[in-house]
Amino acid sequence: MLHHIGVYVTNLEKSLQVYETILPVEKKEIVNWNNFDLMFLTGAGFRLELIPETMPDSRTTHIAFSVDHMENKITELQQSGISPSEGPFNLENGWKTVFYEGPDGEEIEFIQTSN
Repeated sequence: MLHHIGVYVTNLEKSLQVYETILPVEKKEIVNWNNFDLMFLTGAGFRLELIPETMPDSRTTHIAFSVDHMENKITELQQSGISPSEGPFNLENGWKTVFYEGPDGEEIEFIQTSN
């Protein structure tokens, strides 16, 4: 299941204003990652992550999928010969996340939001 799409932005506040104007945003959540604030916007059937492009190791837009058990997903992919490019990480809000690189350099994230 799709969890979110992450978009790198040049100005977090300006982007927030634009997305709040053009999208029916119901909820905002800030998650701190390596001393950078990431903004999650949630609406009916979507979640968008705004990421400051000044964040080190910024990549391209990424897509994230929800998983029920992070360790099971990592093991499943390792058995297929696929290793994480980053992580797994435990976030301050209790989420767990891990990143993989797709065949064309795209970033694929798996995220567990419940214990």
